[in-house]
Amino acid sequence: MSSTDPSPAGELPLPAPDLKTDTVVVGEAVVCVLAGDLHQGTGPIGARALAEALHRRPALLAVDLNAIELFSADGLNALLTVREAARDQGVPLVVLSPSRAVRRVLEVAGADGLFTVYGTVQEALAQHER
Repeated sequence: MSSTDPSPAGELPLPAPDLKTDTVVVGEAVVCVLAGDLHQGTGPIGARALAEALHRRPALLAVDLNAIELFSADGLNALLTVREAARDQGVPLVVLSPSRAVRRVLEVAGADGLFTVYGTVQEALAQHER
């Protein structure tokens, strides 16, 4: 069984070696940092990290995609899913510094206009406070 498959007991998959996740609090924002490859094999890991960050009910959820090297349709699906959930919960969601790979998939999929993008969380917070 691969590290991204749920166990028979329904446990969450273990972290994938080619995707690193971290969640940090910056002011009123929760920043979910994803680094590495976000694809079919790592999509559940990324989706879990995003869902856990949203579960904190921040004033602003920022998704840092600067260090994503490979971004597939599965990564886009995880991002769109958390976007919809954030909207349903009234939590503003922004994307921070998307890598070239992320920008390319967003453009090709016609999803680039669905996300507000900032270079830094400080920029996002400054706009959010207005």
